Amino acid sequence: MIVYWKGFYDTKMAYKVTVEGRRCNGCEECMEACTVGMFRMQNGKALPVEDRECMGCESCVGVCDENAIAITDTRVALSNTCRGLLGALDEMETETESRRTDGLSERRR
Repeated sequence: MIVYWKGFYDTKMAYKVTVEGRRCNGCEECMEACTVGMFRMQNGKALPVEDRECMGCESCVGVCDENAIAITDTRVALSNTCRGLLGALDEMETETESRRTDGLSERRR
């Protein structure tokens, strides 16, 4: 199982979208299926314009009868050491947030 750090997963540019121009028939189905507006038409072919917006849902891939669209996951898999360190940071953040909340409760009394 590959684990990704939630902070990196939440950032943009996690997916690379490509359209093979020779296969694209210009039906515009991908434009209709994409909820983030990744595509525009240029010279009768779909063109991905905003990779950083792609959420990796592959809706465009599912509607493309020509199999012209590919989505590549470009996130970085983390080593066990990195996962452990990030887990410790998450715990520290949770503990710090808890202290802030407790401190606010005490001040209100």
